[in-house]
Amino acid sequence: MNETIKHILDNNPGLINIILTGVFLPLGILWLTNRNHRQLKRIEKNLDLQYKTKDDIREQEKRVYASLSKILFDVQQLHVALSGKCVDTSCIIDALKRFDLSVRKCHDEIADNMLYLSSDAINLIYKFYNSIGQLKIQLQELDKRKEYEMANVVVYYSSQHLADSLIEIQDLFISQRSELKVQFDKTRQEMMRYCCGQEPPKELKEKYEALKATMIEQNVL
Repeated sequence: MNETIKHILDNNPGLINIILTGVFLPLGILWLTNRNHRQLKRIEKNLDLQYKTKDDIREQEKRVYASLSKILFDVQQLHVALSGKCVDTSCIIDALKRFDLSVRKCHDEIADNMLYLSSDAINLIYKFYNSIGQLKIQLQELDKRKEYEMANVVVYYSSQHLADSLIEIQDLFISQRSELKVQFDKTRQEMMRYCCGQEPPKELKEKYEALKATMIEQNVL
């Protein structure tokens, strides 16, 4: 094989130049161009962030926080929809459809305003979304099991996790903007954890914890 290649190259001395200029050179140029393009994008983003005014970034934070707060309100409405009358075979699915329709608008607003948020803030937002996803999975599982009376219990405890995430996000935004600390009301912030009213009775809480443990064992969650 090596002898064949050597024979070809000996009889075609210009072949190496053709290969270098016709194949490897364009590939090298393409690699350098892509690398430079990526570097330029990173530089542009860093410069854009550097010269973005604090007011502009603060406005994006406010829009994101407002949208997340709206989602928590939608969770509260979901709890109301599933309280006291969730006894038929369609109540959970119908309530989830209305919930998704309302929340989808908030998702778009959040996505449009995440560019200049810190990585810590983005991670907390994903944590919030993960709790929303788990809530929907639990409700869908309850629907399959025909455990309709447990639907509002699931929403209640999920709302507390969502409120905790929202409080973390608010704390982070405030810590990054020292001039806003005077506007901070810790008591009012903690009230978000009780957006879905009073805690369910002990027997429902115990049943909820048992159901959740079963879902985890069955890899539903």
